[in-house]
Amino acid sequence: MNELERMYAEVPPPAENAVLEGRRRLLAAAHGTSPVTAPRPARRLLGLPRMGVRLAAVGALAVTIAAGVTIAQNVGGTDKEGRPRPVLPVIPAGPVANAADLLNRAATAAESRPFAPRPDQWIYVESRQRFPAIGTHVTTPKTRLVNFVERTWWRADGKQIARTQQGAYGDGKLRIETGNQLWKHNYPALAALPTDPTALDAWVASHVFIGGMRPKNAEERAAALYDQYSAVLRNGVAPPKTEAAVYRAIARIPGVTLRKNVVDMAGRPAIAVSRVTEGYLAKEILVDPKTYAYLAERVIVVKDHTLNALDGRSVDKKGAVLNLEMHSIPKVVDRPGQRP
Repeated sequence: MNELERMYAEVPPPAENAVLEGRRRLLAAAHGTSPVTAPRPARRLLGLPRMGVRLAAVGALAVTIAAGVTIAQNVGGTDKEGRPRPVLPVIPAGPVANAADLLNRAATAAESRPFAPRPDQWIYVESRQRFPAIGTHVTTPKTRLVNFVERTWWRADGKQIARTQQGAYGDGKLRIETGNQLWKHNYPALAALPTDPTALDAWVASHVFIGGMRPKNAEERAAALYDQYSAVLRNGVAPPKTEAAVYRAIARIPGVTLRKNVVDMAGRPAIAVSRVTEGYLAKEILVDPKTYAYLAERVIVVKDHTLNALDGRSVDKKGAVLNLEMHSIPKVVDRPGQRP
């Protein structure tokens, strides 16, 4: 039993069809439209396959703390092949000053992550989520959340993806799909993205806004970029240099603020950046306060909101949680279905 399984062992399974319905409600709430029934779960931003769309757009690694400075040490001199270990970047010491400071520390930590799978290997990521159950028309801070687990194996050459889904919208069976346009934003595609934040913003803006929708103003553009970059982080498959570039790009987005002393869905301490969308939804990216590795994300209602849709009226109360998610540190394995 791995770390995520131990943390989740006592959580009851979700209700029937909770995942699909929960996602439909979230999508409707984000876009101001009524939910649309779909035979399969909607794809994530950037074409990344996983369960559902999280409130869509428009609408790394252990470091050592020593001598008052957070720094990854060059311990031992050489690796098992006899090659010198690199001296890793220094992360600033002391309290995090603001959101940009946190994101730049996370970027530096990401760059130190040793991660170079062979093309024939697979990148394994385990995701656990919680969100309001089916039929929930009023969400409050006391609303019960249902659970969903997804395990994904990305072939490092981008040609295949495998996954299992457990919960209301999954049977736990391993399914392998051959790469196509739905999976074009896989490990090699992400590795090819620009690492300069300005160039990365321009690439995202010109390629991957959902459904071809273009922002009408600066706020919509900022919200869309934030959602797209959040999708890259949550999927966990980005190479270190791309993950670092994403953090630095988020640091440039207006309206991103710092939140200290938060916890993720497993109760682990975290520090977060947050951005409020549509005036009532705070979308948070949580990282470890010591290592600056990505931990989780949260979507929380910060202002009462009512949505009148074709299937009825829904009300979200301040403090309600609309989505919680955490994922394991990506690991390299030799075959789909294999777990480290």
